[in-house]
Amino acid sequence: MAASSSSRRSSASSAGDSGTPRGIDRRRFLRYVGAGSAAIFVGCTSSPQSATPATGLGEAAATGATPGAGPWVLADGSATWRSPAYPVPLPGAPWPVAEDAQRLARYEVIDDLVLPDGFRSHVVARYGDVFGPTGATERRIVFGFNNDYTGLLPIDGSDDEFWLFVNHEYVSARPWLACYDNVFGKPAPGYELAADSHDPPLFAQGVLSIDGFSLADVEAAEGNRLNVANEEAWKALPTNVRATIRDTAEKILGDVGVSVLHVRRRADDTFEVIADSARHRRITAYSRINIDGAPHEHSRFSGPSRHLFDSPPRGTMTNCSGGTSPWGTFLTCEENFYNEVWEDVSPGGRPLDAKPRWYGAKGDRINGIYIFDQPTPPNIFGNGHMLDEPLDGREYGWVTEVEPETGHMVKHTALGRFRHENVALRCEAGRPLAAYMGDDRRGGHVWKFVSDEVVEDPSDPATSRLLEKGTLYAAHFRPDFTGTWVPLVPETPLRRPDPHQCPTQHIQVPSRFVGGGVAVGDTERDNPDIEVERWISIVERFGGKPFDQLTLGDLVQLDDDALDSARRREEVQGVLLMDAFLMANACGGTPSARPEDLEVHPHDGSVYIAFTDATGSSDGSPDMRIFPDSTFENSRQYGAIYRIIEEGVESRESDPAATEFTWGRFVSSGEVAEAGGGFACADNMVFDPAGNLWMVTDISTSAQNFPTTREVIDGTRPGGKFFPGVFGNNSMFMIPTDGPKAGVPQLFATAPMEAELCGPTFTDDGRTLILSVQHPGEDDGTRRSENPQDEQVHIVHDRDNRPFPQTRTVPVGSNFPDGRLDVPPRPAVVAIVRDDEKEA
Repeated sequence: MAASSSSRRSSASSAGDSGTPRGIDRRRFLRYVGAGSAAIFVGCTSSPQSATPATGLGEAAATGATPGAGPWVLADGSATWRSPAYPVPLPGAPWPVAEDAQRLARYEVIDDLVLPDGFRSHVVARYGDVFGPTGATERRIVFGFNNDYTGLLPIDGSDDEFWLFVNHEYVSARPWLACYDNVFGKPAPGYELAADSHDPPLFAQGVLSIDGFSLADVEAAEGNRLNVANEEAWKALPTNVRATIRDTAEKILGDVGVSVLHVRRRADDTFEVIADSARHRRITAYSRINIDGAPHEHSRFSGPSRHLFDSPPRGTMTNCSGGTSPWGTFLTCEENFYNEVWEDVSPGGRPLDAKPRWYGAKGDRINGIYIFDQPTPPNIFGNGHMLDEPLDGREYGWVTEVEPETGHMVKHTALGRFRHENVALRCEAGRPLAAYMGDDRRGGHVWKFVSDEVVEDPSDPATSRLLEKGTLYAAHFRPDFTGTWVPLVPETPLRRPDPHQCPTQHIQVPSRFVGGGVAVGDTERDNPDIEVERWISIVERFGGKPFDQLTLGDLVQLDDDALDSARRREEVQGVLLMDAFLMANACGGTPSARPEDLEVHPHDGSVYIAFTDATGSSDGSPDMRIFPDSTFENSRQYGAIYRIIEEGVESRESDPAATEFTWGRFVSSGEVAEAGGGFACADNMVFDPAGNLWMVTDISTSAQNFPTTREVIDGTRPGGKFFPGVFGNNSMFMIPTDGPKAGVPQLFATAPMEAELCGPTFTDDGRTLILSVQHPGEDDGTRRSENPQDEQVHIVHDRDNRPFPQTRTVPVGSNFPDGRLDVPPRPAVVAIVRDDEKEA
């Protein structure tokens, strides 16, 4: 999280091998994959002559499958609605290009979930809602913060009662503290972050005060944070401050995890929570609410890494997206757990005890300079270290399966430990079970798990066992639009890192002999930790072999030398899976552009991947041969939707167990003038029953509505960190995958201020859309009556790439979903239905 809105507005693997796709006709693949970007050009009145199709494939057409109409979409892919107002030109806008500047000269941002005329939303549950039998405190739950993924399953075959599953990803401190007294019935703790007058402002993160006590008074503290592994530093805090920290950590971690709600479908197709039901459940980061039985009776680890743990998992947290299984369970994915606990492990899969345990708060930052215009910090981190029994970081970062009726929870370690965004299953009788996943980090990987055994009956609960034994693969993309799945197993050879193919010129790889990761690259650029050759010499000494003979198993060093060969291999495999991101970098997995959601097309089995952005960080950056828009030069840098087809097959004959695939770009982000789809930062996706793709965006809060001047110095030219501000609030688009409209994004909704739309789920009949509205008011908090809005000037480009100024009215903060000034915003889950059945 970076600078607050008010402060912003006051200022105006290497993939070098070649090959040809096997089992799929090259020309057919070009027709199949290349629909998106060329269709965008066709939909424009004119386009720049220098532009090239964003697919990079040189040919574009639809998939050839028969398109189908849904309740909200016509058979040719046309929307049955007129899109809401939007700040930049969209593909196929219903007016000539020459009118772009006139029609978009002014734009008003709305602090609400804005839908097309004829649609309405109904709040199903919001943060702080209490559900369960009146008078039975032990059976009541509190709906958590920052709802994300949603899933829906009928209960016992009922037509009108369902399990609604909701992830709660993290806590945004500013709106959370504003709601504190209402939710917890007492004043909020005093967390304040102020500039440090003794340090220069550049990169200085300020000084944190807790209940009036400043961390500057603790010699071992670093202004905004404290290493709580340092016992003397912890004891230097006053008793009341230590108590506040413990209590706040418990409440923050108690407001994340997952909710399982017992809901009813109403006559108008919206949903309501059966408030007094005894069947609601909550699993937090460290506890289970309204779940009977001892922990070991309803939670366990499965798969090779289970041997590394001494006890069952305590809970689940940092739950981003997920999936719904055909056998009636929910899969929830643990993403940015490193904010609350440590991530690194030793070469034997044990905790790195020597690493600091940081607790503190982060501030807002613009271009490296921290802004302290609000005392409340936007983020409080390291809460997992502050419980009476600190959390074990190795327990988090997994795909977790939850059985809604009982609350039984299984962490499937065979699917790897990394920053999981989501999981999409391909479950067909007679074939192995496949699970596709994204690792949402810069330089993260695209993953696939394939079970050892085949599916017998997709609806049989026993099918879950197939997730316990199989092979995890990382995708290796080749520049010729083919690729291979690299197995994360002990026998896989190491591959020389190729950091010069990445914009940041470094790649994170396993650090040996200590553990954790180390950045290798060109020491003359971006200052990585060590050079590639130095890392190679270290792992050669660690493994006792020349580099060309080393395998992933040689990077593991178990504590127990007395294991038999079978058990030893299983535990080595368990360590590899626990350290999956670093191990994939060591064996040739392609560093990617923040792969978030992956979804399997319901009609043809192809896999769609939402890459959110192609920027870089200390984690890494994407391979420029596969992600050419990662060069900081155009508006397409902010993500794209790619599509892959497994080896050799047409339509549903594709093999989920294939080790080869073909890939291409379906639609790109960015301005229409630069061959983009008019959006930035693709995130969660879902297919409606007709096979149309629905996608929500994930523009970071710090960049939303950041005034674009198109200057390098302030990061607002295309390719800059704040350029996505030109696209306004986060949004939702429908993108047909077949027919003449294939690949053309059509705007459906815009989010409230500083919010993100997450977890879209359609009912089976396609008449209701369940959607999460996450972190409204994350940066500016509550929208106040004394300063409800600001006015900005943006430089926007029309579809002919001509600049024009746009005056934009922007609310300061949010009041969603209440809608009244001075009322704090709350995350909420809504149900969207259509009142107007007429076609637009």
